[in-house]
Parts: sequence; structure tokens; C-alpha cells
Amino acid sequence: MTIQATFNRSQLKWDTYMFLGNQYLLYNLADNTVRQNPRTILDGWPGLQNTQFAQAIDAAVPYSFSMAPGALVLPEEKDYLYIFRGDTFVRYDVANEQILYGPETIADQWPGMKDAGFQRNIDAAFLDQEDVPFGTVDTYYFFKGDRFVSYDGLRNRVSGGPYLIADKWPGLKAAGLDRDLDAVVYQIIPAQVLAGTKRRLCYFVKGDQVLQFDLDEWKPLSGARSISDMWPGLKGTEFAAATPSPGFPPVKAHVDFWIDFVNYGEYNPNPYGSLRLDLKDGSHFRFWTQKNMGNATPARTSAAPSMDLPFTEDEIAAVGFWVDEYDLASADDFLARDVREYHGKASYNVTTSDGSVTVAMTVSPPTV
Repeated sequence: MTIQATFNRSQLKWDTYMFLGNQYLLYNLADNTVRQNPRTILDGWPGLQNTQFAQAIDAAVPYSFSMAPGALVLPEEKDYLYIFRGDTFVRYDVANEQILYGPETIADQWPGMKDAGFQRNIDAAFLDQEDVPFGTVDTYYFFKGDRFVSYDGLRNRVSGGPYLIADKWPGLKAAGLDRDLDAVVYQIIPAQVLAGTKRRLCYFVKGDQVLQFDLDEWKPLSGARSISDMWPGLKGTEFAAATPSPGFPPVKAHVDFWIDFVNYGEYNPNPYGSLRLDLKDGSHFRFWTQKNMGNATPARTSAAPSMDLPFTEDEIAAVGFWVDEYDLASADDFLARDVREYHGKASYNVTTSDGSVTVAMTVSPPTV
């Protein structure tokens, strides 16, 4: 098996989280050692409990934020992360170990990705941070099949592509890494380490092979090498093996939701909490989550998530509600905390003295 997704949280880009199935480890690129041994995603990322992201992920990238002029402290957003799986993503608050919001569909929230054919099943992704006069420019790169796109996170649009990987990334075709990538590892070597010269590198991973690429010179630094050779700390682990990685659970259905939030006396409530499907085997599947962000909790009267499901409609037992509403002037209101038995295409409502939440849903065959 081999690495399926990676991301870097450290500002220096030394420490890299590497994911494989429902496992992950933390690897240090500077001294080539495993900083944290493999453990389950659920153990290390408890905020993903009861979501498909706890079983495996396609890709993950840091949130792209801009620093205010003269700011001395990094903003809270430095610890936000986008995690992708299938046709959905969540924004995750790493520092507080919880989903900020989601899951939401890639097609709805990443403009241009659907038109480019990148609305589901992303192979790999990374966020590049290039120095320019008076700041940095952040660019996301998303890879799928034999193509890639660049994405401007601050302007929220596709900024280039789709292009053939072989046409734009020298050396990848010769190395057999111009399609169906497993992951891309990003690394910044800061100027103080290199006596005044900062370097931006990435590593393209497919199977047990990896190629180091210089983003400043835009050229490969070597041919493909084995993961064990490039990152000796992974030698002997499943993260470096050549055997095929486990496949993700198949998509068995698709569901479209319509959610109404009502708080008596408020035109635009600020709902937070979660909504879920309870399954007959005792497991749960969250389909809406919003972190309580105080006065910054988004105001909304409705939501319309749409997503693929790893189970059939026959496996659904109930709809679970746990939704409150932020109130600046007094204690938060309790909108819905209850369970409704599932009985097919219908609306499900929970009403309290403070308000109500209604969920309408339609389950259909898997989306092609």
C-alpha cells in the first residue's frame, strides 16, 4: 500500500501528515523520521467522527488566508484545513479538533471545479505559497486522472486549466507519474536553513515511487525513486509498500437535502450543531455541521447539502437533530434535539419552544 493523501500544517512545512486508508502518521521531512506512529484518523482527528472522512480521504489542503498589513500575530485561520472525499469536503478547525462547517459539495462551493471536471474524486492536491514583493501568492493545485487545475483561493476561482500533467510538469511523463497520482507532498525550506535562499519543493507520489520537483526552477531534481529511498523513515511500513492501496467503500446512493432553520423572533438565525442519519447497524452519518463561532456564526434560514452515500436507503433508520442557535443578548436558544424515525421521501421536523428545524430529503441512485 502507499500514501493516499498528505498535507503540511507547520509554517516551515517540515512536518507532513500522510494518510493511508483509515490510518495516518506524522513525518518530518527535515530529519526523515516518523514523528507520530500510525494511528487511526478517528483517534487523531476526533472531529471527523460519524463522517465518511474518518474512513479515508482523497486530499487535504490548508486554508488560504491573507495577512493584514502590519499584523504581528497569525490569524486563527492558520489552523483551518479543507479535507476532500468523493464529491464533498469539510473545513476543519485543527486547533480545536472539530468541523467548522460541512460536508458541502465541491461543485457548489469551489466555483469552476465542476466545469473543469474536478467536482469529485480528486487524486491529489497541495497549496503552494510563492513569495512576491510585499507578500505571498497562494495557489492550490488539484490533480485528477491525467489533468490538473490551479485555483485561486482568495478570489475563489479556477485560475488555470484543466491542463495535461504531462504538458506542464517536466519529467513526470518520463517517470510514469503523469496520471492517477496518489498524493503530492509540499515542502518549503526556509531561507535561514539555506543561508538566504528559500526553496519551494514538491514530491509527486504514485504507488511506491516518488519524484522530487523544484517549484522555483520548475524542473525535477531527479528521476522517480522508491519511497523507502526518498524517505527512509517510512521503510518497512505500509506507507512505502508497492501493494495496491485499499479501495474506498463504493458509493451506494445519492441524497439531496433541504434544511429549514426557524428561531422565533429572529429573521436570520445563527444555527450551529449537527444533523445526522442514524443507520440500522448503529452507526451514524453527519450530513450538516456548523461550529458555534459566537457572533461570527453564519446567519442562515436554510441549507441544501447534497452528497454521495456509502450505504443504501434501506440502511437508514432515523434522522437525528442537535441544533442550537447563537444569541448575543441572552443564552443560546435550543432549536432541535431529537430523533425522527426514517420513512422514506418526506419531511422530518423537530419543534421546541425556541424554534424548529425541518429536514426534507430525497435519496436516489448513485450519481455517475
